Amino acid sequence: MMDVLLVDDEPWVLEGLRTMVNWDKFGFQICGEAENGNDAWAKIENLQPDLVITDIHMPSVSGLELIERSKKTMDRPPKFVILSGYDSFEYAKVALNQRVEEYLLKPIDEVEIEAVLDVIGRKIVEEHASAEAYHREHALYVNSLFNRLLQGDDSSELQDEVNRTLQMEGHENMACLLISTDNYMGDVKQHLQSFAGTRCSIPFTDSEGNIGLFAVDIDNSLKRLEELGRNLFEIYANLASIIVAFGYQSSGACAMRSAYEKALFALKWKRYQYKTGFIRDQDLPPKDGLAKVNQQALAGLMEAILSGETDKVEVKVQALLANPQSELTVSNIEYVRVQLIALEMGVLKQLNELEGNVDAFIQQVQNEAGDITGINSFPRFLEYGLMLSRTAVKEIQEQRKRKEFSTIFQVEQYVNQEFRENLRLQELAQKFHMNANYLGQAFKQQTGKSFREYLNDKRIDEAKRLLRQSSKCIADVAVHSGYLSTDYFISQFKRMTGMAPSQYRKLQ
Repeated sequence: MMDVLLVDDEPWVLEGLRTMVNWDKFGFQICGEAENGNDAWAKIENLQPDLVITDIHMPSVSGLELIERSKKTMDRPPKFVILSGYDSFEYAKVALNQRVEEYLLKPIDEVEIEAVLDVIGRKIVEEHASAEAYHREHALYVNSLFNRLLQGDDSSELQDEVNRTLQMEGHENMACLLISTDNYMGDVKQHLQSFAGTRCSIPFTDSEGNIGLFAVDIDNSLKRLEELGRNLFEIYANLASIIVAFGYQSSGACAMRSAYEKALFALKWKRYQYKTGFIRDQDLPPKDGLAKVNQQALAGLMEAILSGETDKVEVKVQALLANPQSELTVSNIEYVRVQLIALEMGVLKQLNELEGNVDAFIQQVQNEAGDITGINSFPRFLEYGLMLSRTAVKEIQEQRKRKEFSTIFQVEQYVNQEFRENLRLQELAQKFHMNANYLGQAFKQQTGKSFREYLNDKRIDEAKRLLRQSSKCIADVAVHSGYLSTDYFISQFKRMTGMAPSQYRKLQ
């Protein structure tokens, strides 16, 4: 329903409007009434009506002033219908030209006002639909921008676009609120949307399905964002499994990504430690390794996993779980757990890039090695790390083969469609984001022919069809089969069929 506010200093006019019009019929409901301009303005600000029907002449603030204030101060001012006495009606029409929806002369005619409501109601519905469509498209666009930035795109063009979107030029201090919940996603987004404004982004969803909101350090907005996170947890703590994490970055060119990564790590840490709750990245235990990952050891293990070196996995896992200074077994259980969480995140990122089934992979590891949140001994941690790594080697290799097979199939289909064009293996490799040498080998393995042989076969098959079914001259047959040189076409045709094109045509 659309809200309408009635404004007139004569009570009998308000009563008439309230009782004589079938508001429901046109999709309206009366959200309030006012008998003077000051009261009307307060209710416009508070109720945000879609439509205001107001008299021109009122105490304190006139109908004209209400319209002027609305236009100047509100992002989405209501539509106005003016009520006017006979003596000021012509004046109102001139003074408010192009600024109100309609002018109605007192005493009010029921048929006339209902006709006006019908037109205005349709217009408001159309504008709301258009605005919602814009907001949806804008949200998708902003979400795409943020995820590109968070996943490592450092281009200056992207950074500038994000700065413009967030209106954060000159404001490097950032905070990110990140929320993981198994329910009430829509409600949580509504809370974040109502908080978003000139100091905050619109809500976004990251690649892991967490809901997020960024804020820049202006007008105490970072503190208010943290308070919002705490309030959200209190609201939904008894309704859903929810973790709310707050990450802060004091400065730097990549403050947004840093704030997000801190919030994400805090969220992961909370998930594996206490299941639900609110946490700030500053709340992670200091100087005990809980928030530190042995990046060198992790990189070595990931390299072994990605290269399929199963024989090196065990040594690399032990190095990851050892003390980076002494290379001895670590007694700090939570440090070890964090290393495995980082390993798990690295593996899942790789699988996600290969378009693998991340959920099925995690389920398989947990079925065989258990849930990492319930592990409290080093032997079990080591078992989990080995199972995760070896399963990752197998799954990544299989997913690569599936993806490569799919890509080679796409290349084959492309050649089948575009064989008449001047196709080159190097250009196809660039188009499908593959190494040219590897593409040539994979193409031959898939089709049984080299790329050049396959392309010539397609072109000669087409030439045969044209020679059988058309009266085109040999030169035209060559061009329509993908050969720019008639002589080269004839030589290739003879080589592959044992006869000249003209002889082939006579035999058909």
